[in-house]
Order: sequence, then C-alpha cells, then structure tokens
Amino acid sequence: MKQFIKKHDMWLRLLSLLLAFVLWIVVRDIENPIKPTVIHDVSVKLVGTEQLMSSYDLSVIEYTTSIDVRVEGPNNEITDSTFRKKVTATVDVSDITDGAGEYALTPQISTGSYNVDSIGTEPATVRVLVDKVTTASVPVRVETTGTVADGSRPGTPEPTTTKEVTISGPAAELQEVAYAYGTIDVSGKSSTFTGECSIALYNDAGEPITGTHVTCQTDTITVRVPIYPVESVPLTVSLTDGETLKEDQVDVSINPSSITLIGDQKTLAGITEINLGTIALDDARTGVPVEMEIPLPEGVRLDSGQPSTAEVTISVKEQENVSTRKVQVTKFVPTDTAQEETPYSVSVLTESIEIELRGSESALDLVDVNSLSIGLTFDSVSLGLGTHKVKGQVAATGLPAGVTLVGSDVEVEIEITGPDGEETVTPPDTTGPADTPQDGGADTDAVAPEEGGDGT
Repeated sequence: MKQFIKKHDMWLRLLSLLLAFVLWIVVRDIENPIKPTVIHDVSVKLVGTEQLMSSYDLSVIEYTTSIDVRVEGPNNEITDSTFRKKVTATVDVSDITDGAGEYALTPQISTGSYNVDSIGTEPATVRVLVDKVTTASVPVRVETTGTVADGSRPGTPEPTTTKEVTISGPAAELQEVAYAYGTIDVSGKSSTFTGECSIALYNDAGEPITGTHVTCQTDTITVRVPIYPVESVPLTVSLTDGETLKEDQVDVSINPSSITLIGDQKTLAGITEINLGTIALDDARTGVPVEMEIPLPEGVRLDSGQPSTAEVTISVKEQENVSTRKVQVTKFVPTDTAQEETPYSVSVLTESIEIELRGSESALDLVDVNSLSIGLTFDSVSLGLGTHKVKGQVAATGLPAGVTLVGSDVEVEIEITGPDGEETVTPPDTTGPADTPQDGGADTDAVAPEEGGDGT
C-alpha cells in the first residue's frame, strides 16, 4: 500500500485540487453571496423630448451622455456576461416646465430581468441643458489652396449645391455665426473642375465657431472651380505727328509695358497687343507721364493685381534737333458772358501758368513771353459767389515759325464776390432751372473760346 501511494503521489495531489475546486463551485452555488459592483460608461437615454418641444418649444441642447452605475446583487447574476448589456439609464425631460436653462435630473436605472438592485450612480444626477432652437441661413465662402499648373490661374470657387446653408441652435449663439467657410485644393490643375469641399462655421472676425450648440445642415458641399489660361500681352500706343514733332523723333515708354490677361484660350490666342489709344504729339509734353486707361477686349479680364491704367511718357530722341522751353504766362484775359447783368466782381487768383513751347533752340530764343496770354470765358451768375476753377486756353500772337504750343488747355482759379466784396450773397435767379443754363450761359465747368480758342 505504501508503495502504491508513493508511486502515485502526483496523481493524488492533482485529484485533491480538482475535488477542492468542485467543492468551491458547489458551495458558491448554494450560498451565492450578495456583492456590489460598478458598471462603467452606461449610455444615458433621453425620453420626453417630443413632449418638451410640443409643450414648451424647447429642445435639449446638451446633456451628460454616460454615467457609472453601482449595483448590488447575487454574485452569479452580477458576474453574468450578458448582465452589463441589460443595465440602462433613462432621463425623462418631459417634466421640465421652468423654461430654458440647465437642469440636474436623476436618472432611472433598469437592470432588466436580473435580480439586481441599483444603489447609486456617478454622477448622481445628469446635467441637461435646454433652450429654444431656431434656424437661420448663412452664406458659403470657399477659397482655393495650392498652386495650379504653370500658365493658369484659379477663378473664384462657385458652390453648386447651395450658396447658403441652414444652421440651427439657440438664438443667441446663432447671432455669432457670419458664414460657412471651406477650402478646396487646386494643386496642379490646368482646367476647370468640380469637387467636394468641407465647410465649418465662422464669425465676423474670421475665427471658427467652437464650443457652441449650433449645428449645420451639411458638412460638405460641391464646388466648381474655374481655371483660366493666362497670357502676357504687350501694351502699345498710336502717335499723331505734330507740326514740330514727328513720330520718328520720339521714344515712347509705357509702364507697365505688358499686362497679364485671363480668359478663354481661343480668345487669348487672338490678342497680340492692346493699344491704349492715340496721342497727338503737338499736345504731348515731353517727359511728363500721361495716364491712360487699358481697354480690355471682350471675353478677357485682368489677372489679379494687374493695373487698370498705364503711364505713357514721350521723350525726344537725343539726336533730334527738337527742344522745349517752359515759360510762365502771367497775362489773363477774362470774359464774363453775364457782364451786362451780373452784380458780381471777378478776380483771377492764379498768378501764373507754366506752359511748354517746342521747336528748334534758335526759334525758341525768339519767343516773346509777353505775346502769350490765357483767355478765360465764364458766366459769373451761373457760377455764383466763391472761388471756382475754370478752363482757360493759351493763346499766342506772333510765335516764330517752327515753334508750337504743347497743349493749350489749362485750369485757372477765379474768385467771384458781391457788390461790396461779400462772398455769401445769394445770386439772383436769372438762370432758370439749376441744371439748365439760360441766356447763353455755361455750366460751372464750361468756358467759351478766347482769341479763337475753344472752351471745354
């Protein structure tokens, strides 16, 4: 017998352990002690939301979405693998009657068919925020990111599904939302395309809306992005020969010398230059830039950052025997077309006007400055009291052969005063309607010709 036990000692030990485990199971099932446990992260379900809306026009804006539930019950039940799925937490918001605000509501815990009792939750109450929910529409703004292919420019993205989105939430928070904003990547694109764009809500300061209870009806929109070909086109100008200055005697400088256009590829291919217009050399002051509008052919537009005007400067070639002389004209010849009926006095405030003469140096030396005058024609009654700028025209008598005036129109300041020098007397109503000059009078910017010149 001793030999048998010694020989089979290991097997007896294993058998003893097995019998002890079986005995423990039997005892547990017989006694099944009551024990506590905690079920973590139980989802909170809201009920009564429809009644809350129909009765008080209130919606739940925010609430505690999960809690921990402490339970106590028979050991075999609280350790059941399916027990956790049967534990639920419910909050009834239909009892809220005090209007918008934040509430602490006690959750109702259910353990299904299990013989288990709830002994508490963490937190003890569920935070519920209710408010009136309204809706509003805000515009959609989309910008491009990235760099398109060489020779192309992106146009303004155009939302195709909607240009406005509907947002909802508490009225006070809706006021903070200015627009919905998104970006779309154009990297490497060389032709117009359509793509999806994510959007988010922003305020007037260009900052994203965060931490609010405002929601948007959509998170993405469809956007069409036009991609335009780009072409650099030179600027030109036409010249009209003058009496003392010809086209072949001058150099022309245009700034900028070219501009970048955007448009249809076929249209751009047919544009070899853009002509700014015609400059009469008799009227062009050398070395003085003249600003000219850039006319755009139909179907094209200026690229971003391109100017809408160009400066044209005329200069005489160094080898040409053409000179200029600038002189001050101090002689003014005013003519008041209302002289016979006007109660006013007129004084010329401008002391002198600089004009430019052009010709050979020897001819310019013969010019008598006293032969130059500036004629002014105006209607003092139409103009009324005060200071005015009127057009004048330079006239010259006896200029040497080969000398010409460069431009003849100038601007002169005059002062009209009353009989006693006052400047606030209301002029008599002799001109008819305000915008209809009578008795041959001119409007406030018009002057008649002097010494054969034309007023403007």
